[in-house]
Amino acid sequence: MADSLHTQLDAHPVVDDWMPDSVMPDYQQATVYLGRDDEGELVATFVRKNPAKLTVAQRLRRARFALRGHRLAIMYVHGWNDYFYRRHESEFWESLGIAFYAVDLRKFGRSLRDGQTPGYIEDLHDYAAELNALRDLIVREQGEQVRILLMAHSQGGLSSVLWVNGERPHHVDAVALNSPWLELQGNRMFRILSTPVVQAYRLAGGKTVMPMRDPGFYGRCIDSATGGDWDYLAHPLVDPSRFLPRAGWMQAIYNAQAEVARRLDIRIPVLVCTSDRTMLQPTWDEAMREADSVLDITAIRQASLNLGDVVTLATIRGGLHDLSLSRPAARRRYFAIVAGWASLMCWRRVISAHGLHAALDAVEHAGVRTAEAGAGAVTNAGAGLSPAGTAGAGSREGDGPASVASDGGSDSADSMPTSGGRANSGTDDAPAASA
Repeated sequence: MADSLHTQLDAHPVVDDWMPDSVMPDYQQATVYLGRDDEGELVATFVRKNPAKLTVAQRLRRARFALRGHRLAIMYVHGWNDYFYRRHESEFWESLGIAFYAVDLRKFGRSLRDGQTPGYIEDLHDYAAELNALRDLIVREQGEQVRILLMAHSQGGLSSVLWVNGERPHHVDAVALNSPWLELQGNRMFRILSTPVVQAYRLAGGKTVMPMRDPGFYGRCIDSATGGDWDYLAHPLVDPSRFLPRAGWMQAIYNAQAEVARRLDIRIPVLVCTSDRTMLQPTWDEAMREADSVLDITAIRQASLNLGDVVTLATIRGGLHDLSLSRPAARRRYFAIVAGWASLMCWRRVISAHGLHAALDAVEHAGVRTAEAGAGAVTNAGAGLSPAGTAGAGSREGDGPASVASDGGSDSADSMPTSGGRANSGTDDAPAASA
């Protein structure tokens, strides 16, 4: 087979010191050197908020967790045609006192080098190199008591479950997936029937471009210039048009999805969040602003049951493909569900209910259009959040899950799955969840 990629990974990747981030002010990046392939040096990039830029409240919350013997961290993995720029997501977790780390995988975002094919890989298992390195860095910085929640989106979700299943990574206590690409659009049978087509294209070389067109509807839903809530797409680190679906990459996706279909054996809790609606069609519809216009949520949910023995499914009504970029109400519900589930399943009930409400208020008001509509509800719209406790005048009823510990007040019970397989809710709009 022509044009196969030959990869040599270092046994012990070297990580540079932290330096100012090239994308987001008040953040830092560190380069990790993974080895080489036919296109040259392979690097990944880790991203975190500069510890010196943490607010007093954020530092106190971290210290409070540490005094209790808890150190909490997020490890975030992006999807296809992507990199880490979702400042509002990092700020949400940091406002709760939870250290947030992200990775730009090799050949994405900050890690793409001249002469490399954007996003190209022929085996998703190879991402274990940078994921192991990031996990090790988090443990070094946060200590042996750290409990890591692995969060991953779309293709990053598919790569991450392979890593967790194969590596059984220490200190990673739970996995929260945001619209993971666990199955092809359609269903398993369509993937099987289309596999020979991908293999035929690959005969001409792994980097042969597949005839798959992106109509751009998802970007239209996100960008503030076209009705979305965010200005992120106005500052792309890498031109999205350079990310083309290639035969070798598509075969890697198919192989990974086939592995999931044969059942994985993940032995830590897994949360899978999706929208409640899929809209895969060739023409624009305004309803796409409250639906997944990229992946088939039914196929994702069915494939999720193959991940392990403890899998929770959560539906975010009105959610976009990246649920964290949804409209304010859906966005708030997504963050509330993940925080509540993580508090129960990963962090043993240590998140403050008061702090969670403030963080939810802030993340709901993030984004350019939301901030304009709110007449100054947040001071750094589109780039991040106000510090916890300063955004929003009050908290909404029904945000705090039963697993969130209260600071002197009563715990609320919302958005957490119960033994009956439904989200426990005091409101009518609570998303369904099943285990």
